[in-house]
Amino acid sequence: MKCFCLAFCLLLMACGGKAESSNTPQGMCHAASDSQWLTGSASTVLDGDTLVLNAGTSTEYIRLQGVDAPELAQNYGSQARQTLSQLALHQPLRVAYTQRDRYGRILGQVFTSSCADLNVQLLHEGMAWFYKAYACDLDAARRQLYAEAESQARAQHLGLWQQSQPLAPWIYRNGEDPALPSCLN
Repeated sequence: MKCFCLAFCLLLMACGGKAESSNTPQGMCHAASDSQWLTGSASTVLDGDTLVLNAGTSTEYIRLQGVDAPELAQNYGSQARQTLSQLALHQPLRVAYTQRDRYGRILGQVFTSSCADLNVQLLHEGMAWFYKAYACDLDAARRQLYAEAESQARAQHLGLWQQSQPLAPWIYRNGEDPALPSCLN
């Protein structure tokens, strides 16, 4: 009976698609130690910062935390979606998260099976902004990583930074630039 239970557990782990509690080894893929983990495969990429993760028997909408890609109707919106699709679609992924947004989506750091950080990759390729309005939801090290990745893409005129005055998606959506949160002042 013990062998059967062990074999069953190993089979479930090999298939992926399970929610993992915060007992996942600390430091896995350089995520916050209090993160919960979800594994699965991206079945759909909705835009440059949102995907659908098939996680075993459940489906979750994942919003990449700390980044904001252009809306699909904006310049570089389609390119951002295509970039995320190339990085994530039908790939095994790990998502570290601690919260959901007001729409019920998981706000997460998305990693490939080799721990490549897709949130940072989008910033490096100039396909998203560091979403400073929600910077305080990230630890200080991740805020610095995101700011540096965006800064490098800007300096190299990559992706959306090829435009002379790219319009941030939050301004496109709301018409205004929010005040910087206290953790950035």
